[in-house]
Amino acid sequence: MNKKNVLSLVSCFLLGIPTYAQKVFSLKESIDYSLKNHGSNAIYLNEIKIAKSRSKEALADYLPQVSGSFSLDDNIKRQTTVLPGAMFGSNQDVQVQFGNKFNTTAVLQLDQTIYDQALIYGIKAGAPAKIIAELKRQKNNEDLIYNTATAYSQILLLKEQQKMLFANEKQYDELFAISKFRLEKGVAKKVDLDRVMVQLNDIKAKQKQIQTNINVAYASLKNEMGMPQETSFTIEESLDYTKYLQFTNDSLDVKSLVDYKLQSQNIALKEIDVKRKQAAYLPTISGYIRNGQQAFGNELDAAVSNWKNFSAIGLKANVPIFSGMRKHSQLQQSRLELENAKEDFNLSIGKFELQFQNANKQLQENIATLNSNKSNMDLSKSVYETGVFEYNKGVSLLSDLLNADFSYQQAQSNYFSSLYNLITNRLLYEKAKGSISNFVNQL
Repeated sequence: MNKKNVLSLVSCFLLGIPTYAQKVFSLKESIDYSLKNHGSNAIYLNEIKIAKSRSKEALADYLPQVSGSFSLDDNIKRQTTVLPGAMFGSNQDVQVQFGNKFNTTAVLQLDQTIYDQALIYGIKAGAPAKIIAELKRQKNNEDLIYNTATAYSQILLLKEQQKMLFANEKQYDELFAISKFRLEKGVAKKVDLDRVMVQLNDIKAKQKQIQTNINVAYASLKNEMGMPQETSFTIEESLDYTKYLQFTNDSLDVKSLVDYKLQSQNIALKEIDVKRKQAAYLPTISGYIRNGQQAFGNELDAAVSNWKNFSAIGLKANVPIFSGMRKHSQLQQSRLELENAKEDFNLSIGKFELQFQNANKQLQENIATLNSNKSNMDLSKSVYETGVFEYNKGVSLLSDLLNADFSYQQAQSNYFSSLYNLITNRLLYEKAKGSISNFVNQL
């Protein structure tokens, strides 16, 4: 490495100039990253695959089932049978052993369900089960969008506060220089300089604290995005909260909510389950085709060479008569679960409407509070700037300026608090309305 390159690297190190640019994420990019990389997304995608596999599994029970078997028996000690001696013209019974020492059988069988109503309902259950899995993924996406947008907005607000503190520090640096100059000229007291220094130190302490809060907020955002904590990035430092103020008093279409659709499909699934349990009382019919070969002999060679074919075709009917109340208990459980699902569904509808109404009212109050606090902050800023001007001209006391500054800082705090409430409650409102995805795409 030549001397010029070494000096360049040393200069970058000493001046704190980064040798690479950090990735800058917009809100949309942060949300897209969350939807692709958060661990929960993979879980719900797997749930969709599981639902599809279960649907295929249910259908498989109604498709032909082919099985094969092979057996080789060595009848080490064959069963003895007693025959009446009269059959052979004797007064004594005769003991005989039937069969051969070795017996080999190979069978191939096809079974086909012809009618099983319980299996038919099991196949039908696959449709709502797949819809439920997809809706759960959509609900998880809404949660990811809400959590990511909330964490992202938290950083934006903290950075806005940080900018305000930097502006305050600059103002107090100038004020400190003026107070020091006056002290040197004998037209100001040392206590005035000390009071300015106290305020300046307080601002610097707040800057350190807010930087810590920003670091914590970044860690929280990374967690919501599913991003490794060691990854370094920054966000776009622009906050246009006017879009959060663009509010129309809409009504709630409860049927458009993912939670509503989820519970509706859950009821449909439980209704099918009740029918499936009822169908367990019905007979089932199946058919089979069997083909095989058999060989036997008292020597092993004969038992694996002299094959004889056999085949059969038939129907089987199974008629349930009594199951020890097992089917009845299962049916009662399914009926009660369906009843509970319907009751919970009705309760949830009321809860959805209440959440929306509360979010609506809270948002309107947040907008009014923000506008009021914004006016107060602008007014207190004007009073503070007038105080600075008058103090610099020597026509007002430092105590008057510090009082104006205290009021200004309090107004700033109230403003940022109301701005945070507006942003978080607007996101909560859109989530309760079921439109959070469309809303964040417009930001």
